[in-house]
Amino acid sequence: MGTRVLDMRGRACPAPIVELMRAVRGMHNGETVEILADDRAFPADVAAWCRKTQNVLIQIASKDETHLAVVQKGQVAA
Repeated sequence: MGTRVLDMRGRACPAPIVELMRAVRGMHNGETVEILADDRAFPADVAAWCRKTQNVLIQIASKDETHLAVVQKGQVAA
């Protein structure tokens, strides 16, 4: 199964995190989802959500007004 992509541009907080939460519920451990968002708070919100839920923030990048986050469901083995 490929990486799921959520395009949340144009949606304000908390919508990107709510949709991320819904997507992750339907995934297996180790699967990833990419989220595109243009909400200014998104980078901090997604990092905090990952810490709180023990999911892994693999990447966060910003270009112009758009942020891209790649999140993996579940913890990485130590």
